[in-house]
Parts: sequence; structure tokens; C-alpha cells
Amino acid sequence: MSAMRLRIAYTKKEDAKFIAHLDLTRVFERAIRRAGIKMSYTEGFNPRPKISFGFALAVGTEGEREYVDIELDRDLELTEVLGRIQEQLPPGIRLLQGQFLTIGAKPLMAVLNAASYKMRVPMALPVQEERLQEAIKAWLARGHVTFSRYSKKGPTDKDIRPWVKSLKGEVHGDELVFELEVEIGNAGSVRPEEVLGSLRELENLPLDLDGLRVKRTGVHISYKGTKSSPFELLAE
Repeated sequence: MSAMRLRIAYTKKEDAKFIAHLDLTRVFERAIRRAGIKMSYTEGFNPRPKISFGFALAVGTEGEREYVDIELDRDLELTEVLGRIQEQLPPGIRLLQGQFLTIGAKPLMAVLNAASYKMRVPMALPVQEERLQEAIKAWLARGHVTFSRYSKKGPTDKDIRPWVKSLKGEVHGDELVFELEVEIGNAGSVRPEEVLGSLRELENLPLDLDGLRVKRTGVHISYKGTKSSPFELLAE
């Protein structure tokens, strides 16, 4: 039997949201090994399992639909593979869908180009719906939005406006709920907290960012105004 590449959609919620991206490979590798399923490994002095994820999810951010590609060293029945792996995964990681890849199927990092987020943030002062919509409209109308990122090398100014595809918001009780879609790629992206931080600074919205809760609702392929999953791409 020949090796098979498997694409899986999964959640990353509850305590699993605190698993760092680099540790996620070990989590899946251990689950697959305990399930009695053999993976394919790279060649060389330090062989590694052939597991590749979509774009990294920030620690502490929940993911409703993330993706991973895994290469198995032999052909197996799909539902059996998913069931056996699921039994070995920690709470918060639930397998949603799986599909074997055809020869020549592009990896996740080559096709995924957008991500959607839902953000809930308390108001430091009351904000009316009209005021919120004015602030969002003014922010989106800006040609450039400069935000300072800090690293070990010091602050670096970055124009985050080109990365934002859409931004919406509503008043829900004593908090604001935002829906954000951003471009992602090898050249980088923008963080949800950076968008809200600049919205607070530039449009004077009283946002209590210490209470911010972020959930990534999905990563997808965005093309000419439509969204599709990497599973739909395989069905073409």
C-alpha cells in the first residue's frame, strides 16, 4: 500500500488554545502514534513526521476551524483514521472533517490567504451604535494605518491597513463585538489586537483591551469576493 496525505479540519478551544503552535505538532504526532497509525517521516539525520499546519494561531486565541495535513505511510479507511486519532487528542481539539489529498494537491500554506476573527471587548465608557459605526467607517477610509510592533530589536512601524479586508462591529450590552477579515501570507498579516488598538487610538473609541477575547472563526481561500475552504479546492 502507498503513502497517503490526509487533510483534517479541527477545533482548538478550551485549554487547547494555550498550546503553542510549535507544540501542536507533538500533540498530533503523539495522538497518531498512540492510535497505532504509522506516519511518513522525512529523510536525513533527524527524521521528522510529515505534518504541516495552516497559518499559526496565537496562543490564547481559540480556533473554530483550523487545518493540518498529515502523511500516513499506508492507505487506510478515512473514518477509522479520524476516529482513532480523535480518541487520543486532548479536550478542545475536535476533528471536524477529513479528506485524502490527490497527487499534486497544494499544501495549506500555498492556498490559504485569509482569516476571519470575532472579537469581544468591554467598553471603558459607553459607546452608542452610531458612534461605533462612524469610527469603523473613518478607520476603513484611511489610506494608511501605522502601528508599532515591539520585539527584542525594538519598535518597528508597520502599515496594517492593507491587510484588513473587512471590519464590522456592533454594540452588545456593555461590550463591543467586532468581525474582522484579514489577508494572510508568507509576507505577514495583521493581529486583531493591533486593529482594535489603532481603532482606539485613531478614532478615540474607549476600548478596554485588557478584557479582549479573540476567536479565529476560520482560515480560508478568498478570491474575487468569495470564500472557500481547502476542501472545496480539492473537489474542483
